[in-house]
Amino acid sequence: MASLVRDVLLLIFTELNDLDSLHSCSLVNKNWCQVAVPLLWKSFSDTYENPYNYKRESRKKFYNVIAHFLPNNPKDLLPQNNILLPLNKFPKEPMFKYMDFLTSLSTVWIEDMAKLLINDEVGSKYKERILEFEIYKLIFNRCNNAKNFHWYTKKRLYRYPNAKNFFSKLRSLEISPRGITSKTLIKLGKICQNLTNLEIHMCDEDTPGLASFIKIQKKLQSLCLEFDEENDEVEEQYILLGNIIEKKASTLKKVIIQPIITLISPIFVLSLKNIQYLALSNEYGELYENVELCEWKRYLNMASFPDLQYLETTCLPSSITCLIIEKSGRNILEINIHSPLESESDNRNLIEVISIYCPKLIKLTVNVDYKNLGEMSKIFSSCKQLEKLYLTTNVNILPNGDELLRVMSEASPMVLQEFKFGDKWNFSLKGLESFFETWKSKNRPPIKFSHNWDELVYSWTDDHDKMVEKYMKV
Repeated sequence: MASLVRDVLLLIFTELNDLDSLHSCSLVNKNWCQVAVPLLWKSFSDTYENPYNYKRESRKKFYNVIAHFLPNNPKDLLPQNNILLPLNKFPKEPMFKYMDFLTSLSTVWIEDMAKLLINDEVGSKYKERILEFEIYKLIFNRCNNAKNFHWYTKKRLYRYPNAKNFFSKLRSLEISPRGITSKTLIKLGKICQNLTNLEIHMCDEDTPGLASFIKIQKKLQSLCLEFDEENDEVEEQYILLGNIIEKKASTLKKVIIQPIITLISPIFVLSLKNIQYLALSNEYGELYENVELCEWKRYLNMASFPDLQYLETTCLPSSITCLIIEKSGRNILEINIHSPLESESDNRNLIEVISIYCPKLIKLTVNVDYKNLGEMSKIFSSCKQLEKLYLTTNVNILPNGDELLRVMSEASPMVLQEFKFGDKWNFSLKGLESFFETWKSKNRPPIKFSHNWDELVYSWTDDHDKMVEKYMKV
């Protein structure tokens, strides 16, 4: 049997999306193992935020390999406290430099590792703290290729041995301010200044430390701010954060602000000249235009986003979304608009703006109803590159949405390959059959046709599923 060269194996294994398949490949022979193992470890590392997605035994095996690199001489801290690791030792020296495979790390899985490897009931908390300390030391000394780190702990990690070298090499950092103080952020800023991506989750204070940490970053291109929606006491805008974002805006290519954009002054949008990815949410703010949202409209009216390619808005007035699209450079590839349940589905003006200003659009998610079908025809006529369409609505489409299917089959671009719809849309069996027959008669490739709900809806039956399945297999 001819063996595949490593470059070909690498191309094949890279396409595998699950760890079980990669693990099976690593057991075939030595050549396959040498290609699969680095990818296997990188895959686990890339899902670092939530280790609990994996079975306990799988995590334990993974952690046990890492434990081989912990100091275990009689005079070291772990043996002195009767912490004997690893649980299962290698019969010989390991084939790989496993620690070099870890590109993404999290305080969450470090805590998980300590809990799983410490089995003693008596004094387990004390031993877990000692083991965590040694794991951090190991990571900061041996994980030379780590670029992403998720900080969700109150520990002052900047004090650990070799922390300066580790954090200075990071390119992406996720922080939960609930687990870190303003003072810690100021200290961290002295050794971590080269981030390109920064994500701040559950921000509930306009602290000098947070503003200072963002300000000191020299290469920042992506910024995500997630405010704490449970903090009802915030009445004024976060002045410190707003001022810092304005100073960094000219280099930012990606900005995410959620779930309350009105906590930040919109003055920074005037400097977003290089923005490519913009996601704005006001899910926990006012549903209708207030003083703060009017301020956003005023600044957006003066702004321009010539390089914008991805736009996502949640619970914003359609007039604000329209402004952003109109101020783009007609280069938007994907739009995701999530409307509040209390809003109207009549977005005729918004849909018309999309048809005029988004000729390169590939994927669209938007809230519509039967009143918007004329405007949807305009999108189909103008957006010739549209491949994926997801339609939601806040009103039940009664008696059915067959007219939409007719418009799609007659006017949608030839490249459309996926259609998804929300739970208030429904289609008759006759309408579905007519749609698929028309679709097939035009020699179009099968379209992925699916709904977005888990429970059975009265208007969608097993017969609907069977018909969709029948034509999707054609």
